[in-house]
Amino acid sequence: MQIASKGQIIQCKKENMHWSSYVVMLSIAFSMGVAPAFAQTSQYVIKDVQSGQSFPVNYDISGAIISDMTISPQDTSLIISLNSSSDGNLTVTLPRSLIDAKNGASDDQFFVLVDGADTDFAESKTPTDRTITVAIPMDTSQVEVIGTQVVPEFGVLSSIVLVIAVISIIAISAKTRLKFA
Repeated sequence: MQIASKGQIIQCKKENMHWSSYVVMLSIAFSMGVAPAFAQTSQYVIKDVQSGQSFPVNYDISGAIISDMTISPQDTSLIISLNSSSDGNLTVTLPRSLIDAKNGASDDQFFVLVDGADTDFAESKTPTDRTITVAIPMDTSQVEVIGTQVVPEFGVLSSIVLVIAVISIIAISAKTRLKFA
């Protein structure tokens, strides 16, 4: 067995530190530069302008960054605008109070369009929300989730108008003694 000299030990440590510093710097560069572009977990808050309600939408995305989410009441859909840099996946947790797909009292299936094309997706459900996961190819700019109902088109204002109308009809019919048969 040969015993190394002090100089040989120092030289060996310098070589190991040299390579380990490259590995550490490469790991830092990778985690700072690449990871944010491919993995984003966050929450987007959608505000309904008519009712003033805010709806938090949780999502996980890889391969893209979400730039906007909007509700389209006339299309009963949620439109997700994104910038896709590579193939990835989008998982969105949709509050039932924001958007839902119902057939009577039972759940119906959403339609999911990726850049206007119908696509397959996975779904899980709870009493308060529905979570969908869809694959998004590179250069995707929009994902649209179409349900059967979105935030009520007529918020509190419609209820107030309805109550005033019913009270007015009752008051007028009582004063004029109109009878409805």
